[in-house]
Amino acid sequence: MALERGLLAVDAGSSALKAVLFDASGMVVEAASHPLRTISDATGRSEQDAEDWWRALGAAVSALDQRQRITALVLTGSMQNLIVAAPDGRPLAPAILYSDRRLASFETAAVYKKLPPDYALRCGNHPDPAHTIVKLIARDRHLPTGTLAGDVRLLFGAKDALALRLTGRAAIDPTTASTTGLMDIHSRRWDTALLDCADLAPRMLPDILPADAVVGTLLPAPAAELGLAPGLPVYNGAGDAAAATWGALADRPGTAYAYIGTTGWVAATLPLADAAPPRDIYTLADPVHADRAIVISPFLTAGAALDWVCDIAGADHDTLLERATEEDASPPEALFLPYLSGERGPFEDGAVRGGFLGLDRSQRSSALAYAAMEGIAFAIRHNLDTAGLPPSPLTIIGGGARHALQRQLLADSLARPVMVPSGSREMTAFGLLRMVAGPLGLALADHRRLAPAETVPPRPERAERGERRYRTYLGLSRFARDIAPALRPAGRFDQEHDHRRTG
Repeated sequence: MALERGLLAVDAGSSALKAVLFDASGMVVEAASHPLRTISDATGRSEQDAEDWWRALGAAVSALDQRQRITALVLTGSMQNLIVAAPDGRPLAPAILYSDRRLASFETAAVYKKLPPDYALRCGNHPDPAHTIVKLIARDRHLPTGTLAGDVRLLFGAKDALALRLTGRAAIDPTTASTTGLMDIHSRRWDTALLDCADLAPRMLPDILPADAVVGTLLPAPAAELGLAPGLPVYNGAGDAAAATWGALADRPGTAYAYIGTTGWVAATLPLADAAPPRDIYTLADPVHADRAIVISPFLTAGAALDWVCDIAGADHDTLLERATEEDASPPEALFLPYLSGERGPFEDGAVRGGFLGLDRSQRSSALAYAAMEGIAFAIRHNLDTAGLPPSPLTIIGGGARHALQRQLLADSLARPVMVPSGSREMTAFGLLRMVAGPLGLALADHRRLAPAETVPPRPERAERGERRYRTYLGLSRFARDIAPALRPAGRFDQEHDHRRTG
């Protein structure tokens, strides 16, 4: 099929759903987004209403002036969720997010004992509280009684819930499937032994399809709701980490990048044989190539740290970041640990919390914002150093990379150049475009024309300061983990320290 008009790339992220319309040459025509709400509380609950994803899609599509140009759709979104839906796609319970931490450490340990001894070899990753299999085994703590009775579908990505609603078919990509703890990473099929551990029937699971496969065509009823033509092909796409990897042109082995959104991660693509899972960081199946893997180290707080500082300062982003830039001439000594929601990488610790050190009365909210941006940069370096990813100039994508000061602080902290593609906030959508370019007959050979990169070099005069502060950051990180149990009430939702990822 030749694409003559436009491809709609849909990204159902953690905080917003974004719709990006590309033309046949791969250029962005227009984009629209709609916010999403997460429900969380002191028990560790973290949920979204899957119906909100559908409403957000309708709102974003309706905001596109040229939506009649759409001739195909492709999807991405948050992964490692637990979504229970009826066969027609209607949600039967709240969607449980990857960040849900309702299980106490002793409950998680009890679940691990039910897994087979070769669990990590099967799925490619060591047991982890965020793996969906853990929530399924402990379903009584997460789902209303009887939710899985009858004819239901289990989905694990926000985009898969949308695909089921759009096409009537339950499907998933290999990358998202590898976050569940239910897929054999080598065969890229659901592992029957792991399904048995979670007491799941295979009919409940979605079909595992490569990212460039067509899930189905747009059904008449959802087409009418969205104002689109029925029968449009809906491509599977991939989970957000895979889409970002392809958008950063890091799907080729040996290229590392960092994503800075609400949360963040560092990642690289390797041949599956070289990845040799399980590793001390996560290994995800490539969304298209069966012989490749994405190794990734995710951290829980990136741009969310600046959102928090803006909230407590009562200031909007632009104003506060402008003031933070003025601090750069004489940088504040305040140091920030970005563990506002615990941490996943380079160590797994649901109990650790963040903090500022080095505060004094002369500092204002702009100094806190500066420290938060520097703390994000140190978190990225901490993950890169621990993961041992390729030491190439680092590509940075995501909305958190849009500010010049954040880019400069990252280059200074890493002591190496960083590259920021233009339109980095659309990089996940650009990754989807690259995944389906072949089936759609698109020639996207000149990727740099579509996303030319700005290179930001480190400042030599800041090298000593950056190294000194990073070593202090590492010491404070260890201290924060040591005191975390004393700061958290026993028996709540804190997870035991995972000494596999010592950081």
